[in-house]
Amino acid sequence: MRRGARVALVLALLSSCARSGLDMLDVEPSTLSNAGAPSMPPQPTTTPNEPTSGPSCTPAPEACNGRDDDCNGEVDDLPAEPCAGGGFRYCVAGQLSSCPKSCEVCVPGSVRICQNTYCTFWGEQECTADGLGFGRCRERRPPASCAEIASEEQDSPELEQCCIDDGYCCLDSHDLDGDGNRGEMLGACDGVRCE
Repeated sequence: MRRGARVALVLALLSSCARSGLDMLDVEPSTLSNAGAPSMPPQPTTTPNEPTSGPSCTPAPEACNGRDDDCNGEVDDLPAEPCAGGGFRYCVAGQLSSCPKSCEVCVPGSVRICQNTYCTFWGEQECTADGLGFGRCRERRPPASCAEIASEEQDSPELEQCCIDDGYCCLDSHDLDGDGNRGEMLGACDGVRCE
């Protein structure tokens, strides 16, 4: 700005101040140097995860709905919920997850009969605590009604049939039902198989 224009501006300000009752000594120097420039409104300063305040957020108990109900800057920040059958369910994308199944393959702690290829040729497998499968086949003595078959036929369809006939839940390792599935269970398996 040229000196003449600056002097004219100062005189105009003095004249304005006199009419408004303001003292020129109360005017900030920065105001004079920026005279004529548009003023910028003050910008709010916020930091991420700072609680939202004001009319845009009214705090309420947090719910699993994809929103920040308690106005703390976090969406669906809920603790995991314990499930009756064990494990937890979580809030994911505004919806509660399902509880984990504790019985996908077998009832935890239940036992089925399996055959092994040595000694007694009879064993037991216990369902794991998560219900996802069976542990290893542990050798056991066969019941008296199947002992002779185990001794003579060893690991065989005949021994598996004896297992079924004796009222056990038995691994169908010899595919007695002919469906091609040697991993299924046959016999009295209501308390062992997941329904």
